[in-house]
Amino acid sequence: MVKHDFKVTTTWEGGRESVGNTEGDVINAPISIPAGLGGNGTGTNPDELLVSAASSCYIISLAAVLERSGFHQIAITQESIGTAIFEQGKFKMDTITHYPIIDIDDSEKEMLNNKLSKLLKIADNNCMISNSIRGNVAVKIECSVK
Repeated sequence: MVKHDFKVTTTWEGGRESVGNTEGDVINAPISIPAGLGGNGTGTNPDELLVSAASSCYIISLAAVLERSGFHQIAITQESIGTAIFEQGKFKMDTITHYPIIDIDDSEKEMLNNKLSKLLKIADNNCMISNSIRGNVAVKIECSVK
């Protein structure tokens, strides 16, 4: 078994209207409760970080799967939307939908379209974040090829 630790340090002083900070090896960002949920909306927030983690993990996994499948001249742009719900007195992330747009050479489009469904599933199964939230958050992929 391979094990790797990811360390972040998070600080917070005060109540709901305060601003904290989260810092890791690369990230260093202010955090607060989103304005849409009654906070002051400064910096990022846990919900955005969760969607960002899922999105970045999936796009990296998809790029690796495409490369291993013989596609090399690709560019991927992806929007991801996390939908949170308030249910039984609690907020929770209900779904995260990824909308990757794969830009690929015309000569490879037919081959990609024939394999796309399978490759999208492989990428999702190789994504650590998808694997971590599966069963709690529905992850959906709606891909298009350009």
